[in-house]
Amino acid sequence: MGKRVLKPASIRAKGSYSPGWEVSNGRMVFVAGQVPWDAEGRTVAKGDVAGQTRQVFENIRTILAESGATLGDVIKITIFAADIRYRDAINQVRSEVFTPPYPASTQVAVAALVDPEWMVEIEAVAFVPD
Repeated sequence: MGKRVLKPASIRAKGSYSPGWEVSNGRMVFVAGQVPWDAEGRTVAKGDVAGQTRQVFENIRTILAESGATLGDVIKITIFAADIRYRDAINQVRSEVFTPPYPASTQVAVAALVDPEWMVEIEAVAFVPD
């Protein structure tokens, strides 16, 4: 079977996400929350949430590649934003990174991230069919 998007007619999904996914016969890849660090551990794009979001997705892409997966294999993301006002900029970058069918997604605003320079943190789950 592989993977199949779950999009019941009675559930409204607005934006670049899918309500759910069903998966079987493959590997799951779990990516811990990624932050806007470069390869040297320096925060990039300070004060620029779109730039930080692009770096976060690049970090996720790099981790997925280690397992042979791609961003196209991502079925779920969780986005933690340091301010709800960052939502539109984060969503714009997300729509550049993913194409339909989109990953399932949860986005929350949090009181703070570990480093006050970080504006966004994202974790991901990918599925690679056998």
